[in-house]
Amino acid sequence: MHVEALNWSGMELRAHAAAMQLSPHSLRKWRDRLAASEVTIDWRAHFHPSARPAVSTSARNSRPERRLTAAKIGDPATPPAPVRRFFSDEEKLAIAKETELPGAKVSAVACKHGIVTGLLFRWRAQFGIAQKKRSKLARVVLPDDMPTARAPRDFVRPPEGMVAVDLVDGRRVFAPAGSDPDAVRAEIESKETAQ
Repeated sequence: MHVEALNWSGMELRAHAAAMQLSPHSLRKWRDRLAASEVTIDWRAHFHPSARPAVSTSARNSRPERRLTAAKIGDPATPPAPVRRFFSDEEKLAIAKETELPGAKVSAVACKHGIVTGLLFRWRAQFGIAQKKRSKLARVVLPDDMPTARAPRDFVRPPEGMVAVDLVDGRRVFAPAGSDPDAVRAEIESKETAQ
């Protein structure tokens, strides 16, 4: 491994050995052995499968698609490469639309179909399926004579079946529709004086 790292690093042997805290003599000896093809076992074939690079759209653990080097006599058998799946646009759209069903979660749909969540999000963006409708923002211009602290109350709409009642001190409360505003003010004042 160190010899290959040396070859790819572009560093001089002594500098690489010093950086990796290796013996320059040992590194030179192994570099020469590998160059003379004295060593026939490929160290990359002995990696644990989890250390090998994997390329897949599947959420399941998969084996690497290809080995770094060709198999040689004496190397362990090459595991079969996983079959990479391809989806048509109709299949992608159908899977993406499943996320719009009531109670459906993107992660659950992705897990059901054995794909990674990020792929499903890309498909949703590709077909214009949004999680929620975007908010439309409106520009707000306050009159010069209106105090800024009172401005937000004018933007709150009364709930359905309620009416807004302005109190004497400038506050606003909501009361059931059809309520007498003077009775509401009197009720609020009586509760505040009782406290």
